[in-house]
Amino acid sequence: MPERFARIAALALLVVLIIALPLLVSLFGALNAPAPTRTPTIQIAAANASSTPAPATPTFLPLTATTEPTSAPSPSPTAGCQNPATPEPLWVNPVVSPTNLLTQKISVTLGRGREISITSEAGTVTQQGDFTIANPAEIEIALLPNAQNHLLVVGKVEYTPGCFYTLQTQIDRVGNPLVILQNSAQNPPLPILSPTPPLPGTVYLKPFSQVFALNQDAPSPSDQLWLYQADGNSPFQVLAQEGAFTHLLSQGGTLNFWTLSDNVVTTAPPPPQYDSSPAGQRVEFVSDKIFACEGQYPRNLILGVCAEISGATEGEALQRAQVDSSILYQVRINNKIYWVSSNVLKQEPA
Repeated sequence: MPERFARIAALALLVVLIIALPLLVSLFGALNAPAPTRTPTIQIAAANASSTPAPATPTFLPLTATTEPTSAPSPSPTAGCQNPATPEPLWVNPVVSPTNLLTQKISVTLGRGREISITSEAGTVTQQGDFTIANPAEIEIALLPNAQNHLLVVGKVEYTPGCFYTLQTQIDRVGNPLVILQNSAQNPPLPILSPTPPLPGTVYLKPFSQVFALNQDAPSPSDQLWLYQADGNSPFQVLAQEGAFTHLLSQGGTLNFWTLSDNVVTTAPPPPQYDSSPAGQRVEFVSDKIFACEGQYPRNLILGVCAEISGATEGEALQRAQVDSSILYQVRINNKIYWVSSNVLKQEPA
């Protein structure tokens, strides 16, 4: 009898399991079903006119005490371009100050330059072109009357095709601030382009000054440049002055050229300080295009032709020369001797 009841109980349990199995499957399927998705609501805030930033007001940079042109690649660099190497030279010739003229031409040298602008209290003047060390820009600017005009020179450099950065400076190539004091009368005189009467007496030319317009009656800064390498004891006579330039004639009449008036002094200047300690050291240049002037060793030339040299990446130093605050190096490049500015060297020799 107990065995019979056990069989009946087992059969009843089997029937219950068969009936409950579909219910369990449905229950587990409902638990595993993904929750219904919700579409997020996106709210777009209306633009507030007061949130638009006001245009930046240009401010004039204060003069700095540095003696090197301020260089700041901007933008840095053009999107998709590699970082530029050593910045190209940006040199500005000394300005004439004070002056009673209402305009003045500014000479700017910029390597691989594509655009140069000069900003002052009188406004901004921009000139575009293909500027090189051998092809400087001559930009005429207006001057604010009876005021100091502070110049900010900005140059745009194309260091590789389609890649640009900018350089800026507020000092000239010898370290003086680019400030022009304009003193005008009620009726300011018009610019005088004809040569003015010469100054009396004997004058001298600073060593390693650049000269141009040999044997010409009028200056033309775009002409061939030469480097005067003789000592400063040779006397000259002033033939004429025109703007920022002076016409000189050497004693005996063998040399006849123009130069910047700042290169002319009334007393014999101190001789250059020569240093032969860099002799034999290799020097690298900041670019494969440098501005150099022919030289001679051990005895200097009187005048050496200046030009842009292409394809030179290094040279051998022969000696160093210091004139005032300027430092030059005599180097041998491809068996030729040149004078170069310390600015074209990646690192000066010890």
